[in-house]
Amino acid sequence: MEFDRLDPGMARGLLCLALLLAVPGTSAPVTAPSAVDWVAAGDAALGRLDLEGAAAAFRRAHEAAPDSYDAAWKLARALTDEATLSNDAAVQKRLCAEAERLARHATRLDPVDSRGHDYLAISLGKLALTEGGKRKVELSKEVKAEAEWALRCNPDDDLALHVLAVWNREMADLNWVLRKLAGVLYGKLPPASIDTAIANLTRATVLRPEVIPHRVELGVTLAAARRWAEARVELEKGLALPTGWVTDDHYRALARATLLQVQAHLR
Repeated sequence: MEFDRLDPGMARGLLCLALLLAVPGTSAPVTAPSAVDWVAAGDAALGRLDLEGAAAAFRRAHEAAPDSYDAAWKLARALTDEATLSNDAAVQKRLCAEAERLARHATRLDPVDSRGHDYLAISLGKLALTEGGKRKVELSKEVKAEAEWALRCNPDDDLALHVLAVWNREMADLNWVLRKLAGVLYGKLPPASIDTAIANLTRATVLRPEVIPHRVELGVTLAAARRWAEARVELEKGLALPTGWVTDDHYRALARATLLQVQAHLR
């Protein structure tokens, strides 16, 4: 058994688990950790905000059980988080392409659970940021469809609401060339508005008030709507929240940058 890709604490924990599974007083071989064990190790790593260790554990789970729904969507989630934290466009694209394949596989394994659809929408949305022109609009169409599917599976899915909100904000801000392309692809451009984005993010913050990205994106969207005072309130709320996820510092940086712009308009 190789534990070289995991941090020492996780490796020791998995080794102890394997040893405990052996029958005392016999020569029975040590039982290797199962996919369920690897998923649990990944969850524990995320609890320590160890994204690298979590991704490694979820990958081992997926390798051990390719048809494990939890292993597939959780690895997709880890990869999209790694892409969020990367500053290398090529790395971001590679991570999101793999996350897309995993999330699409997850939706086939369990079409009625929202989380596979969530991370398919997120990976496609991040891929769209690396594309231009027609391909960008094609991907955005599927982002919307997957987020809406997730909400049909779970009407209180705060993550799907977040994705749809960002979709509405970005589509509402399309330049006229991309808007024309979108009209050709869709036949009729789906309705998108800043007001819908604000409503979706407001609901997401009600459902999960402790989630920093919801609050920060609401502030960013209010700023896009030129509602400066409200934007400042939401951004400051986001900055005051304690760390709860591996990407929170990324969103804090976004909040600070947006807050500078907002304060300039409030002077």
